[in-house]
Amino acid sequence: MTKKTQYDVIGRRYAEMKENAAFCVADSYTLLDALRACGDLRGRPALDVACGHGDISRLLAGRGAAPVIGVDVSAEMVRLARALERQDPRGIQYLVADAAELPVLGSFAVATASYLFNYAPTRAVKRAMFTAVRANLAPDGTLLAVVPNTGPFLEEAGATGARLVERVPGGEAPLMRMEFLSDPPVPFAYYEWQRADYEQAAREAGFGTVRWQSTRTPPPDERWSTAFWADYQQAPRSSLMICRQP
Repeated sequence: MTKKTQYDVIGRRYAEMKENAAFCVADSYTLLDALRACGDLRGRPALDVACGHGDISRLLAGRGAAPVIGVDVSAEMVRLARALERQDPRGIQYLVADAAELPVLGSFAVATASYLFNYAPTRAVKRAMFTAVRANLAPDGTLLAVVPNTGPFLEEAGATGARLVERVPGGEAPLMRMEFLSDPPVPFAYYEWQRADYEQAAREAGFGTVRWQSTRTPPPDERWSTAFWADYQQAPRSSLMICRQP
């Protein structure tokens, strides 16, 4: 039975906000840079876990990866991704599945997970997510995971597209109630884990190498100037976690 998630409720509005939020644009640029470092992906399989409406899945296909499979726990987000695939076919397959219970779908050269592990409510669930992703990687495969940074900057509305509404303590990690700065605002929530928590889960799942890469920002354009991105780099909203097999 499919689990209902917050994204089943806010799906389309979330997808629209994600396409236009500065931090999401920076995340995609960072992932693209990391994918280039992975070498030639043409004809190599790629897995996008927590694919949402498929923006990163399409990025993988654009790098020549094939086949590309996108997975998300939200049936609504997968519906949106499939609709985009019908409009602009990239040869991507989308599936509804919980990352913590993900079956082995193949032996992938690269797996991406943009804002997946921060939705784990417990360390056990987070470890299960990492374990499931690792089981889907080839022996020389790489996991590229975008995770949110922690810090007081989350409380600032700013121009990056989202802000913290409430930090709710309790459990194994505080719950972060956020909202995209749209009209009306789009609410979402995740758990505030530290880098050490992500690293521990990855190593317990069997990853041999874990390192971090700072967010890369795209060239300035009519939306976001050089000054904007320079200010953003002082307190980036996310970091890239790179995990490799032993």
